[in-house]
This record gives sequence, structure tokens and C-alpha cells, in this order.
Amino acid sequence: MGLRSDLRTIRHMAFPRVAGETPAERMESYYRPAAGDYDAFRERLLHGRRELMGLLPSVPGGHLVEMGAGTGSNIAHLDERHRKEFRAITLVDVSASMLDVARRRVERSGWDNVETVLASATDYRPRDGQADVVVFSYALTMMPDWFAAVDHARALLRPGGTIAVCDFYVSRKHPARGARHAAWRRHLWPAWFSHNDVFLSPDHLPYLRARFTAARVRESLSPVPYLPARVPYYLFIGTRD
Repeated sequence: MGLRSDLRTIRHMAFPRVAGETPAERMESYYRPAAGDYDAFRERLLHGRRELMGLLPSVPGGHLVEMGAGTGSNIAHLDERHRKEFRAITLVDVSASMLDVARRRVERSGWDNVETVLASATDYRPRDGQADVVVFSYALTMMPDWFAAVDHARALLRPGGTIAVCDFYVSRKHPARGARHAAWRRHLWPAWFSHNDVFLSPDHLPYLRARFTAARVRESLSPVPYLPARVPYYLFIGTRD
């Protein structure tokens, strides 16, 4: 069953069917046929997510918002005590198919403080006005206006609130700090992932550093299932001044 699921996912990634005039329509058309197989394959590709969720601050009575939450699998990486400390956890995504999977996960797990919302990362607004924690886990690379999503998250966060981001990226040719990737990585991976409308950027980390006070930054390489190669990814925890 696992191999069949992987083969379906690989076939979908190799021959994606993306249609629609808006980012939301294109996202839904891409994920609708793959939503059921998403988690099994991505668990071995999207590294750093468990660590990211484990680094979230304790905010008793606070509101956690995950933008581009997909199937809601990241919430499973929060230990039960940590999850229950939040008054509300909101999973935001533009793909109804992915949120259907998330909604079933929430119901099956009995997470009574978790809700799903169909909205974009630049349009969603909490009912109570602000959030205490905003998470982007492998989501910014799928948002054409990722910088606007980061700015919107900053506007939603209360002063002292936390942004937590984990995603693929490539370094600038002459980065101010951090690791410098080999030239082939900086050219190969953006071309490879763009086939699936995933756009690796050298500007994520510099922009996050400019908009937030960095508390923790880690850059690493992630193995790619069935390929003898590793793709760069980063983890960023920052606070709003």
C-alpha cells in the first residue's frame, strides 16, 4: 500500500494537472487528486516540521494560526499538553480537498480547539483580531505573493508574537550569512520544483530577518525519496517587535 501510494504521488508530481485562473483554483486543481496520498510521501520529504512545532512557544489561552495548513498533519506534531494550552488553533488553506482531509483528522483526533478555514494567507483575519503564533510549513514556496503573506502574518501578530517558518529554499550567490549552496543546487532545484508550482527563493530568509527579530535559524539539507540528492531547507523562528 505504501509503495502504491508513493507511485501515485510520484506520477502526480511528474505529470501534474494544474488549471485555473487564480492561485486558489490552481492549488485546488493540483491537490484534489493527490490529497489522500499527500502525507505518506511528504513525511519523508518535508523535514524540520516536527522540530518547528516543538519550538513553538507556550501561550496559554493564545491563538495559533497555520497558513497553508493543508491536511493539518503538523498539529499532530504538537504534544497534547502544548496543543491544549492554545485557546484556538486555526488551519487556513485555499484547497478545499486538503481541508477535507484536515477536518477528518481533527474529528478523528478529538481536537476540540482546532478549526479549519478556507481562505488565503493574505485574506484570513481572526475573529478576535490578532494571533499569538503564525506558522508557515512548506507553504511560502507555493504562494506567488509570499512576501505579502509574510507581511499579512506580521500584521495579524500581536506585539511579541511568534512567526515560525520551515520551507525549501536556495541561498543567494553571495549570502550575507548562512550556508552557501553549490551552484548546481541554486539552479537545479528551482527548475525541478517549479514543475509543480513550488518556487524556491533565495529571498525568504533575508526577508524574514528584515521583518522579524530572529530567535532561531537553521539551514540544512533534506534527502529526497528515491533520489540520490538533497534539497536545502530552512527553519526560522522570529518575533514581532
